[in-house]
Amino acid sequence: MSTQILNSEYIPLTDDPKVLSTLRVHHALWDKEPFIEWSGQNYQPFIPPHEGYVSVKLPNEQGYYLLWITQNMNKSSYSSSEIRKARSLGNDKRITWIVDNSNSRFVYIGFVHTCSYPDGKQDIIIERYIPGKPAQIVWTNKVTK
Repeated sequence: MSTQILNSEYIPLTDDPKVLSTLRVHHALWDKEPFIEWSGQNYQPFIPPHEGYVSVKLPNEQGYYLLWITQNMNKSSYSSSEIRKARSLGNDKRITWIVDNSNSRFVYIGFVHTCSYPDGKQDIIIERYIPGKPAQIVWTNKVTK
């Protein structure tokens, strides 16, 4: 797993276990780890044959399963092009979506964005989406006004 990212001297990481576990899942998906630990249980991620994304279903605190899925790099989208652009500059940008896919839906309810730079600096943003409301920043290491 990306312990370098989680243990960076640059970012003032919180001790909040929810933030740390969110970042661990995010990086484990991008690193294509064979198992992802969540709430004391191991879950096996799904990697399709084309390897454009990695996903896993994890329960929330109420036991309701949510889909965590990395940005599909095989799709032409703004996020995919931003990741490719960052990587061409030597940066490691990663985007993971948290989705409610129950009842044949596909509703984005969260977003994890990290970008690690060659100098060790990082940007981290964790957002939550509630229908009809602006995105809410759950946690970030960026200075906000």
